[in-house]
Amino acid sequence: MTHKLNLIQDLQRLQIRIGSDAPASLSLDSFITIFGRWRKQEGHPAEWVDMADYAHVSRGPGIVLIGQRCNFSFDMGDPGPGILYAAKKGLTGTPSARILSAIEWCLALSNLLVAEEEFPPGVRLRTDSLDLRFNDRLETPNTPSTDEQLQPSIRQALDTLFGQGGYRLVPQTDRNQPYGVSVQANKAEPLNVLLDRLSQASDS
Repeated sequence: MTHKLNLIQDLQRLQIRIGSDAPASLSLDSFITIFGRWRKQEGHPAEWVDMADYAHVSRGPGIVLIGQRCNFSFDMGDPGPGILYAAKKGLTGTPSARILSAIEWCLALSNLLVAEEEFPPGVRLRTDSLDLRFNDRLETPNTPSTDEQLQPSIRQALDTLFGQGGYRLVPQTDRNQPYGVSVQANKAEPLNVLLDRLSQASDS
């Protein structure tokens, strides 16, 4: 029996990862300082509630800021250090709109993070290297059926972000891993440029 997805109702657990050129030996103390300060901020839409320190874990989750709506972290896991945004709830609209919303949240938080004075000098985000992972194995199993149903929405969202033909998709073929795609854009653009593009698209 073909697994049918109720995407508009159930597409919530979506992860966006932005690569970086940070070394594996990077000290994460600065993120403890930054996220510790962010956690105390009241009224943020993410509703920050806690912070987890996994700096001692080799190639682990790094420093994670935990919210009711999402988690945000500087992650040290594969394929290398980078920013990881994990949506948990609150996504609405079509599948492509939900994907774009998660990407916009990730980019906006990343833009705030790199602007912090404690952000490690010399570390640059690779905005041409994104990973999208749909981390709900029940609703979005890593199967050809899921790819058939989700990839058009993924491409629609990425067309808005990078332009048609402005990127290349590599599907996650390991069926033991959650469904997802790696995205290689033709060029790296500043976070504020990508955010402006999304803002203009939502206003049009």
